[in-house]
Amino acid sequence: MLFLLSTPEYNKIQSNITKVKVHLRNGIAEILDQHQDLMGKVENNLVEIETNFENKLEKLIYILQDAVFIVSTKGLDKNPEFKGTGVYVYARRVREVNQVTSIDEITKQYEQKNTELEKEIAKLENVLEENTKKNNLVLNSKTLLLKEEVEFLKRAIGIIKELRS
Repeated sequence: MLFLLSTPEYNKIQSNITKVKVHLRNGIAEILDQHQDLMGKVENNLVEIETNFENKLEKLIYILQDAVFIVSTKGLDKNPEFKGTGVYVYARRVREVNQVTSIDEITKQYEQKNTELEKEIAKLENVLEENTKKNNLVLNSKTLLLKEEVEFLKRAIGIIKELRS
């Protein structure tokens, strides 16, 4: 099987996949080779893949934000180079969880982004009425993006701690 994970800033292609677990609203879908075509939204922001590399079973976990997935036995192109089942995942953000993933590093990023968010909120509160609505909209957009990133990092920290306990 083929696994493709893509975000605006990150692409990962993995072959020799034996199983993909996708968390859905009504349970967990385990996708194996020759699975029926399927499409959906990843609900709890977690995708797990298992690969058999050099006769070693390796498990990879990805934390996703706003992710959708497609399972296809025909590929996405009319003339696919890869014949077989493919799992395609597209997300806004992704964080790979493995043995070297540092909770301290993610916590540091979270604190940095949270500080930036607080500064942006303070700017919004201090905007004078004489500023145009356009400036307000730009500040609001930046604040919303920072807020989403802070929430994603907070969720990633929680999931990593839960997986390691």
